[in-house]
Amino acid sequence: MATAQLNLDNHPQDAGQHQHLYQLANKFYQEASGHHDPRLLRDADQLANMAWQQRPDYLPGINLLSRIALLQENYSKAWEWINLGLGKKPDSINLLYSGGLVALAENNLDQAEDYFSQAYRISRVATKAANYLARIALLKADYLLAFQYYRELVKTQSDDPQIRAGLFNAAEQLSADFYSEELEQDLLRYFDFSDVDYSQLRPLATSLLKHKFQLSESGCPLQLESLASDTLLLTCLEKFYFCDPLMEKLLITLRQSIFISSSSRLSIASELIPLATALAWQTWLNESVWYQTEQEHKLLDQLSQLASRMTRLADISNQDLYPVLLLLFMYQPPQHSIIATQLDAQALAWPVDFGRLVETALLQQQRMQRQQQLLASFGNSQNSISARVAEQYNNNPYPRWTDIGYSQPSSYQQALVRLFPQALQGYQLASPASVLVAGCGTGRHALRLARYFYNMNVTAIDLSHSALAYAKIKADEYRVNNIQFLQGDLLLSERIGQQFDVIECSGVLHHMQSPSAGLAAIKRQLKPGGLIKIALYSSAARKAIKQLRQQLGEQLPVSADDMRLVREALLQGSLAGDWQELFQSADFYSLSACRDLLFHQQEHTFTCLEVQQLLNDNGLEFIGMIPQGDSEQLARQRFNKAGHQLTLAEWHQVEQQKPGLFAAMYQFYVRKPL
Repeated sequence: MATAQLNLDNHPQDAGQHQHLYQLANKFYQEASGHHDPRLLRDADQLANMAWQQRPDYLPGINLLSRIALLQENYSKAWEWINLGLGKKPDSINLLYSGGLVALAENNLDQAEDYFSQAYRISRVATKAANYLARIALLKADYLLAFQYYRELVKTQSDDPQIRAGLFNAAEQLSADFYSEELEQDLLRYFDFSDVDYSQLRPLATSLLKHKFQLSESGCPLQLESLASDTLLLTCLEKFYFCDPLMEKLLITLRQSIFISSSSRLSIASELIPLATALAWQTWLNESVWYQTEQEHKLLDQLSQLASRMTRLADISNQDLYPVLLLLFMYQPPQHSIIATQLDAQALAWPVDFGRLVETALLQQQRMQRQQQLLASFGNSQNSISARVAEQYNNNPYPRWTDIGYSQPSSYQQALVRLFPQALQGYQLASPASVLVAGCGTGRHALRLARYFYNMNVTAIDLSHSALAYAKIKADEYRVNNIQFLQGDLLLSERIGQQFDVIECSGVLHHMQSPSAGLAAIKRQLKPGGLIKIALYSSAARKAIKQLRQQLGEQLPVSADDMRLVREALLQGSLAGDWQELFQSADFYSLSACRDLLFHQQEHTFTCLEVQQLLNDNGLEFIGMIPQGDSEQLARQRFNKAGHQLTLAEWHQVEQQKPGLFAAMYQFYVRKPL
């Protein structure tokens, strides 16, 4: 966009011309904000200064100058304008609000909260102070307060994606202490929102249902018919897969009861059909991870053969097939059925909810198969471990996600500088920035990078055709165009023919035969001075998983039946050991994720000291660890320093105090020397 041609020697004198200058400056500021264009911002600054010289007491003009300085990341200048304005009018809502924005940008949460609270007390509607008070509560990890704020805000601003995202982020950290009908109704309303990650409501909804059903180790006092008509349960079964041993036990029991009673007569009681359909959705979501008894196996085989014969009959109707298929799909996703190729995904005669399941599952499978044929490849190495890992993810793409969720579009550079203010002081990221996601899996993170950060051109690579096909389908679904998907082994990443400003490689290197060789390969594709984000397994955090793998020996489960069998043995306590931390992982509760968590074909783990050695071997500089959990608090307790100031040797000492601290992997940035 062209910048304005400004004549700084021609200063308007009358009030009308001042207002024209102010309005023009504000227009340029708004456009600069939307396009993240520094040229427009410079022009806005010049125009706003000209307007201020005409009317130095005009508070909207002073406030505009503070906002421009904020967008320029000149926080000291922004404070000069804010203090000037507040000196003239201490109760200016807009200047107090701007003060909150600047303090928030400087990560001074207490000061930001003070400014926003002052603005909020003066007027609850003149600014979005309440929105930022909710956000600050979230940043302070006061999730209950944040949820209370967002729960009120969403009543009147449910179309605001930031409000919805904040609400879901807060809810993800909460569980209910008792049953509340009001909360249940709110949750049902939230499940109607779009562009959200419904699984974030899982902890709150699960705990609420457990209280409602009085669910405990001894069972559930409610009868099947009562559970079958519970709206919240039915909704949850379709929106996310449950990650709770007690809920899994209850749902397996309900499924078995419907299945055994209905199979002999090949019909399902009408009052149980909604629950049977919801259980079929759950099976599709969790990829049939639940244990199946020998009796269920035999009945499933018989029903599968019957369904296959029925589809070959000339006069068979979907209404005739429906009860048999519904019983089958409570146990196996539609695309994995032996009659999948004979089903009409878009047949109008299916009952509505069942039809949506069949259409969703089969069309997704068909689209993935077509998309795999269209993927560009830069080549596969002869590495045998790479081949085995590719086979695993082709059979079990990971993770299977449904919603991309929402984040406020922002600057990647600013986000990094806020994380590591000392190490990255003066850091300048190219615009547009070229970013390589080395090992993107099914693409959720790569898509979020491309969609929610300004001026990013993303290249996403992976070994797995299936995972990449899933990612490309999702990119098309969300209309993310600034991303290129390439299939290939990152050991051969030089064949891409491009160097990058930033490389993100999360959860990948530890699945290679040689993590050091993998790191060396992507380092060669990084521009001098560029950054790499790395995520690696912590030996301390994966102690239980290492113990399980040792018990299972060399022959790790590969088939779905074997994985289900091991899961059930763990849940029943049939394997010696304490496995409670496994049950806390959401990955334990879907088939592809469970394979990635427990039964991976190749896995290395590290200590912080071994990570440092890996970086030394590759000539990379450690920038800092990304905070997670209570890592910041532990860092201050142990060393009286902020987390971003700690070395890997110091993080090693912190981790000794809490071995599970990095259960979500070590996540950190490194820099390639100039």
